[in-house]
Amino acid sequence: MLVFLLLTSMFHQGLTVVGYGDNFITAFPENIGFFYPSGTMNYLKVTALHNSTSFTVFYNGTQQEQYIPNPGQTMSVVLPKSAEIYQLGSSFLSVRITSDKNITVVSISQREGSIQSHVVQPTVNLGTNYLIPLLDYPGYLESFNLPMLDSTTRYSSFKLLIINAVHSQNSVTIVKQTSASDIRNETFSMDPYQLVQFQTNGSVLRVKSSKEIAVMLTHPCVETESCNCNMVINQILPSQFQGRSFIVPSIFNSSETKLLMLSENTSSLFHNGNQLQATPSTLLPISDLQKSQLINATEQVSLRLFSPGVIVELIPETMFFACFLLQFSSTNGKALVIAQTDSKDDVRTHNGLLSASDWTAIAGTNYSSVVVTIQDQIATIWHPTSRIGVYMLEDMSANVMFGGPAIPINEKPDLHGCVLVPGAFAIGKDTLTWKKSREYCMINGNQFACPVTKSVLKDMADNLTKEDGDGWIGLRRSLLTTDWYWQEEYESPNSVNYVHWKDGHPLGVLKGLCTSVSLDPKNDFKWQSARCCDKKKPVCYKRPVYLNPSQQLLVTYI
Repeated sequence: MLVFLLLTSMFHQGLTVVGYGDNFITAFPENIGFFYPSGTMNYLKVTALHNSTSFTVFYNGTQQEQYIPNPGQTMSVVLPKSAEIYQLGSSFLSVRITSDKNITVVSISQREGSIQSHVVQPTVNLGTNYLIPLLDYPGYLESFNLPMLDSTTRYSSFKLLIINAVHSQNSVTIVKQTSASDIRNETFSMDPYQLVQFQTNGSVLRVKSSKEIAVMLTHPCVETESCNCNMVINQILPSQFQGRSFIVPSIFNSSETKLLMLSENTSSLFHNGNQLQATPSTLLPISDLQKSQLINATEQVSLRLFSPGVIVELIPETMFFACFLLQFSSTNGKALVIAQTDSKDDVRTHNGLLSASDWTAIAGTNYSSVVVTIQDQIATIWHPTSRIGVYMLEDMSANVMFGGPAIPINEKPDLHGCVLVPGAFAIGKDTLTWKKSREYCMINGNQFACPVTKSVLKDMADNLTKEDGDGWIGLRRSLLTTDWYWQEEYESPNSVNYVHWKDGHPLGVLKGLCTSVSLDPKNDFKWQSARCCDKKKPVCYKRPVYLNPSQQLLVTYI
């Protein structure tokens, strides 16, 4: 039996990418589902990341405003059957979502067992240059020994769906290879938010545009060996979204999975120490997927895994994040987590430490992976000190899954949760005692700065205005035990695992129970023990805003 994973990647070369934004555009390709007589359900899952969030859904010349009161809360927006793109050619059936605050959007098309789920990219992640897989649909089916379900032209090829993502005219060029030596360009103009759908028999090399567009590769129904009819869709990402190192998660049937590479330049792939003779748009067998494994490329590439009814775009290692949002259609979904081996036991969820005991090391890397069950429909998975990779999966029937990568929220680790708004450091204007400095920080909605790790100290040093003199931080001694501890206002006193003392410090108990930090970069922000009644400027810290998912779901119909 096949295990199916439908996912859309989120990766970017050299830039920070998150899965949230305030502007999205997508469309719903036709979902045939030959074996399923009932109708299709198309809907969007919109999750608010802040309180009192208003968003608007634009569809077919109409608009509907919606409101989500609480951060972390999700609303399912159900669209009519007419939202599906049945015909080839142009139309204005794109679906656009705008909001006054950051949101995430997941698109789901379901016709009983024929289902597709993918994370909709915010428009800031879209581009103007897309490489297209050279896939011939009959050859694709033949490579997996699958019969053609329908010989009509309508269902005998893949389709490209292009959406103009801007509120202006857009010039789009289709680059086609009509023969081994003949490459032709076809250019046309698109109106604001217009879409066009056309068939591709493996001849389209590239799509270029003057302004941002969204591009989807789709087929309405592919028969699988389990006699299901699975919809396939891949939201292709701009060519700059590439990498060189990829970890293939161990959730695929190796005998029914092949690899495809796309690259701007000639590149070689290495798998298990062996070079793969990979050329663009050539489906290559990949073996031993019982365990997660590493694939490297000599140049920047995008990699996809193909299986009957499935197109999977792999996420480069460089696009691992520190925290992710997961959304499931029901309880007891699954998450695949890839974490550094030496800190794998530190992975957290919104409910506490991740309960996982059967981690498997990934050969040739310092990573391990595990699949765990998540009981809540909405969850976060995060790591306090390093980046991880997270995928969300759902069981639909025996040995059948759909899902994708969890939605990346922040690439920077934080000790206390999944950060939406980063913390901020500030120095008070007046010199005060340690006690008065603490009160000053609390009154101003902050707390004492507590650089509990080297990375936190670096953040503090990078964000403070450079001044002469010293400032108070939240490290002091216990009067009872004389042990040092961190005075963090929202937690019990913390033990000290990292210090940055100036030579000769800390002094004896009688000479200093509190701690100051040099505000002069020339002194490397070293710490000194000092008497608490001395007067220095308070160094305050405004805590980050964390994402805490709500299990209260809302539903609306367009």
